[in-house]
Amino acid sequence: MNITLYLFFVCALPLSLVGQEKVHVTGAKVTEVGIYQAQVVTGETNAARVKLQGLNEFKLLKNTTNVPARVGIRFGFRYEILGTPTNAPITLTIVGKHPPIKNATTGKIETKDTYSLRSWIGKTYTSNSLDEESDLVPGQWTFEVWHGGKKLCEQSFLVVPDENKKASRKSEKAK
Repeated sequence: MNITLYLFFVCALPLSLVGQEKVHVTGAKVTEVGIYQAQVVTGETNAARVKLQGLNEFKLLKNTTNVPARVGIRFGFRYEILGTPTNAPITLTIVGKHPPIKNATTGKIETKDTYSLRSWIGKTYTSNSLDEESDLVPGQWTFEVWHGGKKLCEQSFLVVPDENKKASRKSEKAK
């Protein structure tokens, strides 16, 4: 009886592996960049104090890489993970590099954020939102998408002083 059970497991194991296609990521390409509008459906802050949000209705408002330093602005990009099989689940690492920003919780000056993201082979997107005054730091912001120790793609943005804010201050001074 024990031998039969052992043979069953030895024979059944290879059969269970038949039909499972190996996931193979070959690269990525950026397909759209700019300022977006989205509905936040879930939100959490990880241990590194990086805010992670689940989004819905991710809509391009303006195709640009220049972003005004304004609370409420969301900027990012759509990209496509290339590989097989389509829609296979994968884990990406997103690296965000930005000008020095003081972390409100730790008080430390940070220039880089890294987090894992559950994704898939196919079309997807990532974004960043400027939610607090402390986020409004002009300079270059770069987002890299990594998988298995290999950088798949990156996109840079230039956060610039908000022209609307300057115009508003000028009109207040004129009063």
